[in-house]
Amino acid sequence: MAVLTGLSLAIPGMATATTTEPLNDQFSVRWDTEGGGLRRSIVESPTAPGGAALEVSMRRRLDEPWRSRVTVPLVSDIREGDVIELRVWIRAESPIGSQETGNLDLQIVRTSEPYDNIFSENIRPTDEGQFYVVSGVAGADFDADDVVFGANLGYGRQTIQFGPIFINRVSSAD
Repeated sequence: MAVLTGLSLAIPGMATATTTEPLNDQFSVRWDTEGGGLRRSIVESPTAPGGAALEVSMRRRLDEPWRSRVTVPLVSDIREGDVIELRVWIRAESPIGSQETGNLDLQIVRTSEPYDNIFSENIRPTDEGQFYVVSGVAGADFDADDVVFGANLGYGRQTIQFGPIFINRVSSAD
């Protein structure tokens, strides 16, 4: 078996590795809650990676679901054209009764006008926890101080568990 080192060769058909850059503090996640009607606590969760989760209970449906949400701040700026990927573990501990699932929107969103986002994806988690992966391309520049991951919970009475979260720049506009 021959081993080549120190050569930069482009071999047709070979996949190239994708480099990712973390955009949130993945070692010290700070989950915040915003809006009324929410209760939060850290709970043991045998199905969550790491054995614990942030459990957030929404007491009632809101006319504007984004008024009650959980957020995680970002630590790096995002530039127009960057490809951003979210990977977050979620479980519906107590789904919305009539739907038998949870109902929430996952977003990377600006916290001031024009309140635009990189993506907004509605998911329906069940009592089987899993990682949800969503990605999008930034249509504008976003300063780290003015952008968050947000999960809008105001769709009804439900209890949702949040586990590990990874927000990465998959490719750069540069």
